[in-house]
Amino acid sequence: MMQRYFTDETLTVDEVFAASAGDTHHMKNVMRFRPEDTFHMVDGDQHTFLCEVISVEETVECRVLEAVEESPELPVHVFLYCPLLKGEKFDWMIQKATELGAHAFRIYDADRSIVKLDDKKRGKRLERYGKIIREASEQSRRQHIPDISFVPAVKQLSFEEFDHVLFAFEGNASNPAAALHEALQSLREGDHIAFIFGPEGGFTESETEELSSHNSIRLGPRILRAETAPLYALSAISAKLE
Repeated sequence: MMQRYFTDETLTVDEVFAASAGDTHHMKNVMRFRPEDTFHMVDGDQHTFLCEVISVEETVECRVLEAVEESPELPVHVFLYCPLLKGEKFDWMIQKATELGAHAFRIYDADRSIVKLDDKKRGKRLERYGKIIREASEQSRRQHIPDISFVPAVKQLSFEEFDHVLFAFEGNASNPAAALHEALQSLREGDHIAFIFGPEGGFTESETEELSSHNSIRLGPRILRAETAPLYALSAISAKLE
């Protein structure tokens, strides 16, 4: 499989450029690239190019050979609103959700959130999460690296920028009328979707009331774990639209 990297630069065919320090390390020490080896680079405009290695020194020098026509992204922009989870569950979820096409992650404070972080620890977590997301984007051949950030509690959030706001409520498990596939019928290419998921202990009554004005849906007849629910939703969207 063709190796993939990302750069913030805008690339053009025949351009010569130097790989970043991180990519240089991976190219030299992991992939063992040599001159004339080829790879894909996605530029800052989310265009993919076939590139070749020119030289492998302190930095790896590369040349852009040609543009690559592809469309690996979901036709809609899905923003996952999730609280932090215990242990490595959140790491696993964002990795798999990136592979499944999530556009962005928003970490909110839930009433029943177990994990609480101060600003310093949040910054370190975002660095780690960013690395996980970038590597998952490269592995899954994405053209977009999802961004991730902390936001306030759902009671303080505004969702006016979104075309659809979907609220995954475990209380709907026995309500066929709230089926996800019904909500997906109204999705159109280019839509921005906020998909809200709860913590391990579920939503509190006050959170449920606050979110009741949005489209409350069920994710099948079974109760899913907090780290599984977003993946179910993304899979359903992919199956419907791709």
